[in-house]
Amino acid sequence: MVYKIVYKVVAVLLALCVIPIAIFTPMVQVVGSVSIRDTLIGEHVSLYDIYQLFLGKHAIYHAQESLEMTEEVRSTMPWLITSGVFLGVALLLGIAAAVTAICCKSKLPTLIVSIAAGMSVFGLFRAFRAFAAPYLDGTITLAKMGVLGKNFLSSIASAIVKLEILQISSAGFLMFGAFIALFLWTGAFMLVEIGEDKK
Repeated sequence: MVYKIVYKVVAVLLALCVIPIAIFTPMVQVVGSVSIRDTLIGEHVSLYDIYQLFLGKHAIYHAQESLEMTEEVRSTMPWLITSGVFLGVALLLGIAAAVTAICCKSKLPTLIVSIAAGMSVFGLFRAFRAFAAPYLDGTITLAKMGVLGKNFLSSIASAIVKLEILQISSAGFLMFGAFIALFLWTGAFMLVEIGEDKK
């Protein structure tokens, strides 16, 4: 009886820990190179950082209402939205895994949900890689992003600064690891129960 309680507690913790991981752990790594100084500059950004940047109380982009998305950037948005959908599905499946671990007598639903959640995180990696590809291969430069406007300054910046890395960071790996751990934890207890039934 005690081992069943231990299983439920650990399973719920593994399933629900993905929520704070997704929000507060660095989700995206951005690294650029500056050719003049031959140096790399980079940042790890969490979803909370992104929220504060655009929607927080001291958001720096409130006043930039004239900032328009270029056609090149707009063409990559479906992949970014797809990444967000995969992330949202993974978080919902994490909640579902916690619910099944608590409510279901059988551990099979939790095992299936953990597999689906892990596949959602994998989908997040693939979709974000597709989103980042044109920024990394030089198809979309700073000038084409429109962040500096369409002027001589943006052309110079595009020649000097190049995006080297744009990828899902530690949050994605930790979420995937949590779902794998949940799968292994649940699978191990299923094997124990099968062994007990055969006695």
